[in-house]
Amino acid sequence: MKKILIKNGNVIFENRIERADILVENDKIIKIGSIEEECESIDAKGLYVCPGFIDIHTHGGNGFDYMAGTLEAFVAATTLHLQHGATSIVPTTVAADTEYTIEFLHRFDQFKDDAKIPVRLLGVHLEGPYLALEQKGAIPAQYIKNPQKEEYLKILNSSPNILRWTIAPELEGAYGLGDELQRRGINASIGHSNAEDFHVHEAVQHGYRSVTHMYSMTSSIVCKNCYRHPGINEAAYLEAIADGHHLPATLLKLMIKNKGFDKIILVTDSMSAAGFGDGLLYLGNPEDHHQVLIKDGVGFMPDMSSFAGSVACTDQLIRTMLNIDVPLYEAVKMVSLNPARLLHLDKELGSISENKKADILLFDEKIDMKYVFVDGDLKYKK
Repeated sequence: MKKILIKNGNVIFENRIERADILVENDKIIKIGSIEEECESIDAKGLYVCPGFIDIHTHGGNGFDYMAGTLEAFVAATTLHLQHGATSIVPTTVAADTEYTIEFLHRFDQFKDDAKIPVRLLGVHLEGPYLALEQKGAIPAQYIKNPQKEEYLKILNSSPNILRWTIAPELEGAYGLGDELQRRGINASIGHSNAEDFHVHEAVQHGYRSVTHMYSMTSSIVCKNCYRHPGINEAAYLEAIADGHHLPATLLKLMIKNKGFDKIILVTDSMSAAGFGDGLLYLGNPEDHHQVLIKDGVGFMPDMSSFAGSVACTDQLIRTMLNIDVPLYEAVKMVSLNPARLLHLDKELGSISENKKADILLFDEKIDMKYVFVDGDLKYKK
């Protein structure tokens, strides 16, 4: 039996911050309050203590794209993100050849629980190929298509670890795919889409529950024959790439005003360039040689036609929200409890609560990580 006592922390709860001690036994939080216990202890000395961050949209980091499909890539990328506070990660694909996508899923299945990977891998997020060509962003155009039942069932049946799928719901066949994902308990998310509001209303009836990186490759208000048609704004949860570049402060504030703090999920959409620096790097299947340009810490398509993911880690998301005067506990909730709720994992993850998993961060006022615990094990100490 292993016990650790975290003393004197400014604990970030769902709706407040208060001084408290936390007792961890094995992989669970067993007590919160004023605690005296004879065991290993850490004096937080006024550091903030919060649940581990959950990044549900990330393509890689440290020079590696998850779609390389190697243990080396997963260890390198997840180690970087762990050091910046992500204790649970949903590796995200980029649209690719169907056979390669299935091969990648098989590789993921093989090392999902490998001890060398320091974070909790929750499952895979498939971004495409069923997307609107006009909203492709950094997605390779040659793979974009309408949903085909035989094809998507083949993909779905190839792995038990598909957790999310980003789809443009206005495409023919997308509602049927949404129904299938709902039957399987997989999150259907609207993204890279030209959907109008009536598409979204209908999509919600077919299981779609979130929007992938809102305002990034998603439709907005358009004017047709003098009439204004709203775009994507009705799904339950909205992702926001809060790297400080993709979305200006005005749009972040508008999202909060419209949806509130409980329905926004902060994501990095990080690429292999996270933690790596400027230059040309590959995105997605390395065999596709699909390049993106990193310039001054921002990801672009080489022709500068659109952004191409980010180089952020989850700690930067918190800083961005603090810069627009979001309370720290609300910012933390948007990258911990909210994604846990979307994925129906909030009984075990997402908040500092008794009987939940001991995924715990200790950081200072600059959101600089000092200690990172996963399942009660100290994975990183600065």
